[in-house]
Order: sequence, then structure tokens, then C-alpha cells
Amino acid sequence: MIASRSLALALAAALCLFACSSEPEDDKPSSCTSNPELPADDPTPDCDPLQPANCSLPWPSSHFLVADDSRDSGLRLALGKTTLAANKAGKHAWSEAFEAMDGFGVGTPILALFPGVDVTGLASENDPSRSVKADSPTLLLRLGKDGKVTRVPHFVELDSSGFKPENTVLMMRPLVLLEEATRYVVVYRNLIDTEGKSFAVSDAFKALRDCTTNGTYLEARQAGFDEIFTALEGEDIDRNDVQLAWDFTTASSKAMHGHLLYVRDKALEIVGDKGPEMKIDKIDTYLAKDDGSGKPVNEHIALSIQGTFKVPSFVKEVDVGGGQTGYLLNLGADGNPAQNGWTEPEFWIRVPHAALTGKAQGIAQYGHGLLGKGSQVKGSHNSKIASKHDLIFFACNWTGMAEPQEKAITQMIFDFSFFPIIPQHLHQGMVNSLLLGRAMRERFDQLAEIKAKGVKVDKKRFYYTGISQGGIYGATYMALSTDVTRGHLGVPGQNYSTLLQRSVDFAPFYAVLIATYPNPVDRAVLLGAGQVLWDQVDPVSFYRHMSAEPFAGTPAHHVLLTSAQGDWQVALLTNEITARSDLGVKVMKDYGKTLWGIEEQAYPYTGSGLVNYAFGNPWPPPGTKPPNDNIGDPHGWPRKLDVHSEQMVHFFETGEIKDVCSGKPCVFAKP
Repeated sequence: MIASRSLALALAAALCLFACSSEPEDDKPSSCTSNPELPADDPTPDCDPLQPANCSLPWPSSHFLVADDSRDSGLRLALGKTTLAANKAGKHAWSEAFEAMDGFGVGTPILALFPGVDVTGLASENDPSRSVKADSPTLLLRLGKDGKVTRVPHFVELDSSGFKPENTVLMMRPLVLLEEATRYVVVYRNLIDTEGKSFAVSDAFKALRDCTTNGTYLEARQAGFDEIFTALEGEDIDRNDVQLAWDFTTASSKAMHGHLLYVRDKALEIVGDKGPEMKIDKIDTYLAKDDGSGKPVNEHIALSIQGTFKVPSFVKEVDVGGGQTGYLLNLGADGNPAQNGWTEPEFWIRVPHAALTGKAQGIAQYGHGLLGKGSQVKGSHNSKIASKHDLIFFACNWTGMAEPQEKAITQMIFDFSFFPIIPQHLHQGMVNSLLLGRAMRERFDQLAEIKAKGVKVDKKRFYYTGISQGGIYGATYMALSTDVTRGHLGVPGQNYSTLLQRSVDFAPFYAVLIATYPNPVDRAVLLGAGQVLWDQVDPVSFYRHMSAEPFAGTPAHHVLLTSAQGDWQVALLTNEITARSDLGVKVMKDYGKTLWGIEEQAYPYTGSGLVNYAFGNPWPPPGTKPPNDNIGDPHGWPRKLDVHSEQMVHFFETGEIKDVCSGKPCVFAKP
């Protein structure tokens, strides 16, 4: 094991001398030998030469990190202007947003290219156990600052979008959430192709492995690779068996979350303790029962309200082409987001009939589905819950990934340089949602129109519930909220770079991506690069801060996750990764299948937990394709069950996850 960085270097030097020379001990050189076949100057500085078939591979790689003592991790991400692929117009995907990162995102996939590799016997999604065994051909190692080397469980899979073996990427997926500002080493050894042939190593990797980099463009990387091979020796791994190894460092929390925490705090400071001003534009009134008057009837909802609220804007417009406008953070001279005027987003509110009797109501903020609108709060399942449990439901758009942004997002795919319009605009969306929640708690029942109807808010009963995209980003919302501590995440997931190809929703967008970036290797890397920036809002980096490591000045939070077995839109695999990460999310008893490395939690349980609902759909086969069965997509079915609603509201009120399926798996008929 590595005891310290200095000791690691010393051991590495010793190992290198042993490996690189057969001369008598007194005559051994003091450094690596030279290699006349390698140039002194880097011929392709924007590329990592370890896998020369593609400029960006392997991914993510420390080749694209440079020392920077001003950053929390001590590093800065420095992709070259031509590192990422060019679109059909010849423009490479690059953005200065990458420069703000001090490492790679914790959610980025790990990619390499071994044409025609035989994955038989490698750690798989169905059986990842081999990934941590001594003889595993694939290794993911965590190099701790204390010198400890830890094997990280994972599985590998081939990118199903590859057309031929030579452009089919081998993907490594960690089975736990990676840690922040942490160094990892990826190792492939003794791999063979489907014809039984071993893979040759690249000239660059051979030179680094054999310590023949003196005087070449690789010399500066040798010390880092010496550390890698020292760690491998400590794991009883023969360097001569290694066909490819490299390292990368993940970004710090400050790099991933700093801007979002800053705009959260700044926005709350600007609007004050009561939150932003609210303006009602429209109130529709309903009768509980038909009285023959011809007035509209809704047995659950008395008032359906629409209006706007005024919040500080922290974004600016950018032309993404095709007549579409995207939005990026408006950064000030100090590097932090600066206010750029005001914006007045819409809200939608649903008030149950009991509220008109003067009975104080709790409030439940709703998160809508993929590229939808806050008006989806009007769904009948929400209305029933509101009426039965004295809850006022309300919502706004997930600005950044809502219906008004769909065309800009589609246009962005033609030029991935504009990818930052998603995560950066979502900073504003998160702020809008957080501020609307504060206003609903503090201002809503003081509005003249609402006060006149006798509606009162019980400030102590404030909850969050979201489905699909709202279940995904709901985890981020919860980790950020200073007002809500219990939430429900319906059919959720995390890590969009894993979710996308496993979702039927991605097909139309992927068609555009294929047309613009025809090479499957390029597309895989682009999605990985996008995830580096997406981690700034993706729950893959926020679950750690839900309850295990809350942000400063932010309470711990608990969430109830409810999934749908065989979901066609959101892969349950990602929830299982969250639960395996020892961050406080349990898999509740009778999940429906045995999960490697996870012990199910018995009911009742106070804390965060995952409950699975099944409707006859099989578990999806492993791989980067969405499920497809003859039963239908169960994505929207759990919310239609009364027991699901009862479980959710009980969790809201008590913090306890109770069994609503009589000690058996939650299996129901298709609604």
C-alpha cells in the first residue's frame, strides 16, 4: 500500500529501476531510459496518446488536468480546443465552462476502446462480483490521501450504439457514487478479443509502463505513472499483464456545487426571509358537488390558481443557432454569478375544498416530468392527495429543462459547445423552485385574494414530491433546500450519462446526435464530457449532501424513493448505485430481486429508502438500451395507487417508511 506521496515516489523509482534495466546494481541509471522512437515534443497536445485511435480516449484522463494551486483539488481541467469531436460543420465541442472544473465529474462514464473485446467473464451488470476479486481483468482503484488503495466495485458493458468492433466503446460503470476531489486508477489487463487474441499496448503506454520516457514528450507523465504502477504492485498486479492503465481525479464540491450554492444564498438574501413577491393572474373556482347551477365541479380541488413570482435572474442570453436562445450563468468579475435583472416565472397552485373552511393546510411542492411544465401539478393523483390529506399543491417550471427550453436543447445537440445551457440554466431553475417554496410558506396565505377566502397555511407541513424528471432533480432540490427536510422522489434516478441511452425518451434527441456526430466513439465521449458539467446540478453529485454530508448552513434531508420495475424511461440501476454508496439511502425489504452488495432494510424505517413497485414487467436485460416488453411502460403507474399515496404522506408526516404491501413485494395489476 502507498503510505504517502513521497514514499510512493520513492517506491516507484525503485520499481522503475528494477523493471527498466538489467545492468549491475552499481551501474543502474538514475532515471528512465530514453526512447528514440518517441518525439521530444508532443505531436498531438490536445489528445491523450494512450489510445491513439481517438483523441479523447481513454476518458476521463489526468492528461487533461493541469496543476493549479488556486483550486480546491489542486488541479484544473484543461481540455484542448480540439480534444472533443467536431460536428459535421467542423466545429469542435469546447466550452470555457470546462475550465471552471478542478477535476472530472463524479458521474462521468469511464471509457476505453478495445475493438472486438470479449466481455465474457468480465464484471457485468448482472454479476459485478468479479470486479473486486484478486484476478479481475478490470480494476477501478481509489487512491486515498492516506495512502490506502481500495478496489471500487463496478461493471463493464459495450456501447450498444457502436456499429462495428472498432468503434464500440467499452464502458466501465462504478457501482458506488465516486467521491469528490479523489484520485482513481483504471486498469485493464489480460483482455482478449472474440477470436482469443490479446490486445497490444500502445507505444505511449508501453513507454510509460517500461520506463523509457526520458527525453520524450511523455517524460512529465512518468512520475504519475510510477505512482500508478506502485499501487498496482501493492495489489499484486504484474505490470506486464497490464494492457492499459491511467488515472483521473474527480472535482471538488466547490467546483461542482459552488455556483449553485452561491446563487441560492444570494437569491434568498435579495428577496428576504419571506421570499419573492407573488402575483395572482387567474383563479378558477370549483364546486365539490354538482348543485345544478352549471358551475364547474371538481370533487377534490376548490381553487386552481395561476400567477407569477418575481425572482433575481443570474443568467444571460446566448444564441445557440437555428433561431433559438439558450441561457448561461452571468458571471461577474469575481467569477461568481451576478444578478442580471429580474425574471417573473409562472406558478400553478391547487387548493383543496377543506382549505375554504379555515382549516390550515400543509403545502407540497411538485416537480414535473421531462421537459414538461409546472401545470402538470394538476394531475388527478395530486388532486386526490391534496383533498384527502389537507395539502395545497404548487409548482413552477424546472427552468433549464422545461417545455420552453426544448427547442434550444435540441438545437444545442448540433453543436455540443453549447451544452452548458442545460446545467447553467438549471441553476436558475433550482433557485426559482427554492424561492417559490419560501414564498408559498411565508406569503401565499397573506395575499389579499387568498386571505379573503380564509385559506391558511400550516408552515410546519412543507414537503416536496416529484416524478420522473421531478424525481431526478428533486434529489438536488432536497439537498439544497433550507426549508424542506422530507421529500418524495417518484420513479427517480441519477446520472444522466447513464440514464439517457437506457431511456425511450432519449431516442429523438439521440437521432439528432447521430446525424451530427456520426462516430459512436465521439458520441460516447461527448455524453461523458457533458456529464462533467451536468454534475453541477445532477443528483449524482448531490446525494452525498442529502444527509451524509449536508452543505454548510443546510439541514439534513430524508427522501422516499419509489421506483417502477422495468421502467422504460428511468433506469432503476442508478437508484441501486445510490443505495450501495452508504450515504443513508436504504433498499427496503422485498425489492424484488437480490442486489449484489446491498442488504435490504426491514420495515418500518425512519430515514431515506427505496421502495419498488411492480406491475408484471420483467427486469430489463443489462445493456445500454431501453427496456421493451409487451406489458407497457410502468413509469407512470405507481402514482396511480392509493397505497403509494398513503406511504408517501405517512412518510411526509412522520419520517417513517411503512410497509403498505403486507410483508410481500409490492406487486399490482396494471392500472
